Amino acid sequence: MSAKNKDSGRQVKKYPLATLFLKQLTADKYTTALGSYCAWNRHVNLSPPDFVKEVPENDKHIYNYYDALQYTLYETNYAETEDRTTDPRTTLPGSGISIVILASPVECMAILLEGGRRCPGDMLLVMSKSWITVVPSDLDPSMNKLLVHKAISFESGGRSFIDVFDPPRRVTYFVNFFTRSITDGQTGDGEDLEVNLECPMSSSLKLVRRTDDKFWTRIIMAEANVAYPATLAFAYKVSLQYDIPNDAKLKVVKLSSKEGIENVMQEEILSFLNRLDENADRMVVKPSGVKWHGSVGVTFHPRNEPKRIIDAAIQLFMALDAGDGILVEVFCGPDENDSELMRDYSFRLRANVCRGPNDVPITTTLICGVGKKNEPINGDNTKPQSYESTMIEWGLENDMERIKKLVVKGSANILKSIIRHENALTIEEKGGIGAQTDVIGIDYFLRKKEGVYVPYGIEVNSHDCTINCQLFEFINPSLSGYSVAPLIQTMIDRSQAFLIAGKKILLLNLGVSSKRFILDSAKKHRIKVVLVDTFPEDSSPIPDLVDQYIQYDSSDHTKDDEHADKIIEILEQQDIGIDGCCTFWEDCGPLAAIINEKLDLCGAGVKGALAAKKKSETHQVLSRRTGDIPHFPRTYLYTEKSIHVEDVNDLPSAVEEVGLPCILKLEYGSSAVGVKLCHDLEECTKMFTGLREHLTCESDHPGIGLGHGNSMVVMKPIVGTEHDVDLVLFERQLVAAYVSDNGPTRPGSFTETAACMPSCLRSDKVGQLVTAAYQCCTEIGLESGVFNVELKMTPTGPKLIEINARMGGFYNRHWILKCYGVDMVRCAFMIASGIKPIPPKIVPSCHIMGVMCVPSMHAEVFLSQKFKDAVAELKRQEDVIYTLIEDDFSYATAKTEEPICNIAVCAKNTAKAKSKLLALCSNLEVTTEQYDIPHYVSQFR
Repeated sequence: MSAKNKDSGRQVKKYPLATLFLKQLTADKYTTALGSYCAWNRHVNLSPPDFVKEVPENDKHIYNYYDALQYTLYETNYAETEDRTTDPRTTLPGSGISIVILASPVECMAILLEGGRRCPGDMLLVMSKSWITVVPSDLDPSMNKLLVHKAISFESGGRSFIDVFDPPRRVTYFVNFFTRSITDGQTGDGEDLEVNLECPMSSSLKLVRRTDDKFWTRIIMAEANVAYPATLAFAYKVSLQYDIPNDAKLKVVKLSSKEGIENVMQEEILSFLNRLDENADRMVVKPSGVKWHGSVGVTFHPRNEPKRIIDAAIQLFMALDAGDGILVEVFCGPDENDSELMRDYSFRLRANVCRGPNDVPITTTLICGVGKKNEPINGDNTKPQSYESTMIEWGLENDMERIKKLVVKGSANILKSIIRHENALTIEEKGGIGAQTDVIGIDYFLRKKEGVYVPYGIEVNSHDCTINCQLFEFINPSLSGYSVAPLIQTMIDRSQAFLIAGKKILLLNLGVSSKRFILDSAKKHRIKVVLVDTFPEDSSPIPDLVDQYIQYDSSDHTKDDEHADKIIEILEQQDIGIDGCCTFWEDCGPLAAIINEKLDLCGAGVKGALAAKKKSETHQVLSRRTGDIPHFPRTYLYTEKSIHVEDVNDLPSAVEEVGLPCILKLEYGSSAVGVKLCHDLEECTKMFTGLREHLTCESDHPGIGLGHGNSMVVMKPIVGTEHDVDLVLFERQLVAAYVSDNGPTRPGSFTETAACMPSCLRSDKVGQLVTAAYQCCTEIGLESGVFNVELKMTPTGPKLIEINARMGGFYNRHWILKCYGVDMVRCAFMIASGIKPIPPKIVPSCHIMGVMCVPSMHAEVFLSQKFKDAVAELKRQEDVIYTLIEDDFSYATAKTEEPICNIAVCAKNTAKAKSKLLALCSNLEVTTEQYDIPHYVSQFR
């Protein structure tokens, strides 16, 4: 080394080998071969936790595993793992989840790194069975829970730490790579950990036996309408039922012994060969089963040499274990007459498919590996390259998009079919209550069919299928994590669903019957609801959806502190323990916040809830925030003048300060009820008097805020387009935000007419709205919860209309669930339980556009049998969302009406959504001269 290099301090460090375990740098199929240097510290604590008296025999491999991890981190410019075992982790992250991968890092680096990005500190690599203990579940003593005492935790930026957890962390999602089949017999330490497990897990041993059964997955391909080679299979002591479609080119022969099978196999193979068309000139003999991977045992034979085929099949059959099989199939490869390259070479196309949010299969990555045509081609003996580069190199660029569509759709359909089959299995057949297949890899080869190239599915690989994708991503760092991103989100979603199940939530006031979906969502997620409402206990309309019911009238919200004490007293008297408290009813926001504060539970915060409920207070607090913020604009920039008015005598000074024209609205109101534009003091006084006389108390119009009083507020009008931002906050941090656009309000009122999601604004304008909504919420004191913020986008940027310190009403929840796969109801329940949601960061799956129906324009249409029949049909259509808002018109007047319902359509883009919506509204007779829907949706473009 030169003096210059010595002075720079950049020489590779040489660390002595640790002596705790047997640790030669041996290489085998599972651990991987290392280079000629060791540039990291091996004097780290990889020993079992202190309570383990004897080191497990398989821990002799642990330093090979650790070296493989450090070798990867070092050569891909990530930081070396830091040993923090002398400083145990004593607290859980806010999410509460612990995703445990029991493995060497070789198979799962992409998962570990992407997990560190999406859920820092929650993605845990466990390299020894001794780092986990099994104890009876406190949820169900007949089941087992896993506790992780030690792990390598992954954080953002690829940082990793050897950690000890005291107390141990409850495993919320388990991935087991320590099986004899995955490790080539090196270890089966993880197999007994799956027994009777309470938590979600990926691909149990029993499910792997299905997905690694090549013949069973050929049947799945047939169901999914994916091309596959004509196949004859011999199954040895297989317990699976093979339901073969009538038109499938598949046959299976089940054999229960290896003795005397020669004649049977010979007859079946000869008959199979005679049935094939003349284009099938080569045959493949291959094994099937959990231990057969990497093309082991695969041989190729000319079709016109049947004896070679028969001998190879019989010889291979003799090596099978019970549950295995062999396949004799038509060879799939490119036509050697099409190019010189195709004479000697072929390529395998691997499609990676993840189960995404709401069980939707997502084909993420297509990669290829080129190899010799007369030899098996797999991930071990090829270098990964892009599908696009391969197709261009092979002169197939004109077929590229057509074949890609077939592979992407077909691969997703294969996983969809697997999911359908698994849903029909018993817990015993699945191998655990939380077992399901969350990721698969599918191998394809191209073969001509009727003159064009078609992708033929060859085999499906289970949860250890991501290694080729991660190699491709390490070669192409800009794609890092792309292949497994939906899988990570599914791990997170299933973990959080596991955590929330069984939580008991105090729900204050369900409100109108159209909010029943809140209880349906709670039941779906196995949340126990203690409902506090006003209807008599013996006339509860929803006894099947609540765990316990408390009749209590809290409608006079001027006494919320007193109500909170009484409700808490009832809980104590009835011995009802709760994990959280929340509400979806506008008026109960402050009451829920007070109860949470008194019980030290997670929620909006009393200060923030009170400020949000009082509109003038919201603006006044924000207007005082004029100091510099290094990362966001000054908060006063989002406000306009807003003056509280208690009496008609206060109007002149308020109007003078705000200026004319001005907006007059209820201080505590919601749904734009009673909001009026006034052009002079006389008009303002008349409106004020009329509203105060008509709306005096809660019973005059339930749910619009009169329980807090009927005082008014005078505000300066804001010019611009109107937008909603639905936010998820946890401990004042922004977790998620979803922006929708509103159409112009009805002339003479401020009732909403139309909306679309996602926003049509440019991304920088959407960012302004999200930032403004977040700042406004946190600066008035809102802490944790699901909130809705109404803003206008003016020529100078966002201006606040008001903050609703609860989940967005009307259609918001249904649209967000459809568009982004996020259930805001579940988010609210999770936050109430003290769990930080981790929603998916995905592009919208569709564009939604909808219109409101209002009593003054649509009461007659709404009540007609024609409309009711049409709605019943709409509810069966996946591309239409019908939301009933309020079917009680008794409180509706020209001054104070609320929408009846929302009718929305889903499409691939805004233009198609608009076209579909206009046609639907015309057919439903919702569009009229007085209710000009084309005008209301005109700005959505």
